[in-house]
Amino acid sequence: MTPSTPPKHQWVETEDGSLTLFSEEFQEACHSTSGAVQETKLHYLQGCQIETKILSDDHLSILEVGFGLGIGFLTTYDVLKNQNKPWSFLSLEIDHELLEWFRLQNLEHPFLKNLTWRENILEAKNEMIHLQILCGDARRVLPEFLKSQRLTWNAIYQDAFSPKRNPVLWTKEWFTLLKTYSTATALLSTYSASSSIRKSLLEAGWILHKGEKFGPKRTSTRASLQGETDPDILLQLSRSPATALTDDNLQEILRK
Repeated sequence: MTPSTPPKHQWVETEDGSLTLFSEEFQEACHSTSGAVQETKLHYLQGCQIETKILSDDHLSILEVGFGLGIGFLTTYDVLKNQNKPWSFLSLEIDHELLEWFRLQNLEHPFLKNLTWRENILEAKNEMIHLQILCGDARRVLPEFLKSQRLTWNAIYQDAFSPKRNPVLWTKEWFTLLKTYSTATALLSTYSASSSIRKSLLEAGWILHKGEKFGPKRTSTRASLQGETDPDILLQLSRSPATALTDDNLQEILRK
């Protein structure tokens, strides 16, 4: 049975049988129509080596850029719920109505039934898991939140709407902010493999690696703060006329 529909969204069934949402505001689906859950597992849990990090790192701290209908957290929860190690999940979402819909949909969930609002933060926690979802413009609410937190993350799910639809979450300045609060062993993973986004990541100081193919996309992007950028990526970028996306030029680039 299809769940109730959140405001300003439509349900889309993906090829693996899981559902995603089409945002009327951004005119884009929240996940690949090739498979919402499979895409999440491939790009984010595998791409950020979540099952390895929960065992090897003292504390697994995940930042998700784009909460959407919560598949990123729900899939991570299903994989980690039986691990006897603490982990935290900080996510970003601009749509308050969508978050309230998510809260109401999960009143019977063993963990999410405790979701409560604290000003602009939707939060739940127990002795092992701490979920916080910041509601609002990510470029404003995340820096403000970080002023009062001693927080770093070692995994980043860069899952915002595409650069054409939501460019401010793909600029050099955005990736610089993410790097500032990343641990030395942090991994960032995203479905995007565009030359402009890869150049933005490079200029922000990230080291790039080729990610897995999924659906019609031939590759994706993984980034770290250790090692060396894949030579094939450097060669491809050297041949590309694309320019890194920055706060100063994003409107000009998107008009082209």
